[in-house]
Amino acid sequence: MNKRLFSENFYNRTSYLGALLAALMFILEIVLFAMDFFSGYSNGYLGLFTYMILPPILIIGLLLIPIGALQKHYQIKHGVLQNKKLPIFIIDLENQEHRNALGVFIVGTAIFLIMTAVGSYKAFNYTESVSFCGTTCHNVMKPEYTAYMGSAHARVKCVECHIGSGAGWYVHSKLSGARQVLKTILNNFSRPIPVPVRDLRPAKETCEECHWPGKSFSAIEQEHTYFPNDPGEAPRWKIRMLMHVSGGGNGSAGIHAHMFNNNTIYYVADDDQRQKISWVKSVNAAGVETIYTSKGSPYIKAAPSVDKIRKMDCIDCHSRPSHHFQAPVPLVDRAMAEGRINADIPLIKSKAVAALAKKYITEPEAVDAIRASLLKYYQEQQASYYAAHEKDVRAGIEAIIDIYQHNFFPEMGSRWDVYPDNIGHLISPGCFRCHDGEHRTPGGKDISRSCDRCHTIIEQGPPDKLQQNINGLPFEHPFVGNDSLEGTTCSDCHNGS
Repeated sequence: MNKRLFSENFYNRTSYLGALLAALMFILEIVLFAMDFFSGYSNGYLGLFTYMILPPILIIGLLLIPIGALQKHYQIKHGVLQNKKLPIFIIDLENQEHRNALGVFIVGTAIFLIMTAVGSYKAFNYTESVSFCGTTCHNVMKPEYTAYMGSAHARVKCVECHIGSGAGWYVHSKLSGARQVLKTILNNFSRPIPVPVRDLRPAKETCEECHWPGKSFSAIEQEHTYFPNDPGEAPRWKIRMLMHVSGGGNGSAGIHAHMFNNNTIYYVADDDQRQKISWVKSVNAAGVETIYTSKGSPYIKAAPSVDKIRKMDCIDCHSRPSHHFQAPVPLVDRAMAEGRINADIPLIKSKAVAALAKKYITEPEAVDAIRASLLKYYQEQQASYYAAHEKDVRAGIEAIIDIYQHNFFPEMGSRWDVYPDNIGHLISPGCFRCHDGEHRTPGGKDISRSCDRCHTIIEQGPPDKLQQNINGLPFEHPFVGNDSLEGTTCSDCHNGS
């Protein structure tokens, strides 16, 4: 009869199951770790299994081995199992069984500790990765991840903005993340995800690690091309302007005057999305306060409570810095300017905008409906043009579908009209939340709504008849006369669709 390698207590079903489970998980961990290490690319699901799902199963398997042994020891001691001799818990190095068990324990523990150290480090890095944030909870975070990948911050890790440095905010974010994971598992989360994020870390501790509002510079150039709904009704319109961003320093002005180190702005919003602001306070370097209130504000006679007052930071204007869901009109204008949609196709802009703005239940339904409706229109209503330019029409339709898939997410209810973008003032109130000429001090001083405080138009008009003036041109509305626009703001008429 062959002598057993280990104590009799280890020969039981529970320990067998634990050993088998641990061995399988160990082999699988080695294979997946090698795949992750040598593959050269990041895979969210591979990392999820390798560093978060399989290690706990491996630990459970290892724990089952001594649990089974202790269970059998207990059963023998109390006569549940018949055994000639009850093993005493001692380590006798002259005993071959004990030496074998001790050797396996030392080697196994060393391997386990090494794997734990490497796995913990990799698990930490994985939970900090863009792949983990964007693709692990794929359906939930698909809109944010898709928009992020097309943003100016696509090479900046999510955690750099959403967490930043320091242990305090790391722990805070992980506790918040645990709650969000639970809501995802229970399918108990809002669609769309509500904004603004209430417990977002102050921009001074994240954004300003890279962007320094105190660095002085004057202006940046922007260029926009706008297309009429029908190419036969009017020529396209071009606007080139200088945005007066400015920077820090005494006497500086411009957009970033809101964020100068010697100028602090506070405000109170009357709605959850911070689109209606009725109270503003500016504090200069000398500590002098200037308070502005809008008509009908509840704070004209009594100051707001402290808990309602928010200190303005980057996110109050740059409300969608990496997760921007753009509106149909500018998306189609850009596609036409870039040549992805032939601008000569009759009524292509109005038809594209209408198809994009329509609400759908799922993305596949939207793709099929957009393709079918646009093909039907051009095949039936623009038959002669379609017959002569079928390739251009079909290419334009596919470009419109691509636009939809990168900016509209019906399953999560994510689209431009539920996520206001406060940069500018074309579609959302944006700047005009405060700069509407209606916010005044008790003495009658208002927050100016003058256009040239923020930008100077240096070129505008049809491409072949451009007006140009480096000192600035008065704004001329494309396609519509200016006379009817007095006293209105852009978003009074423009809603993106």
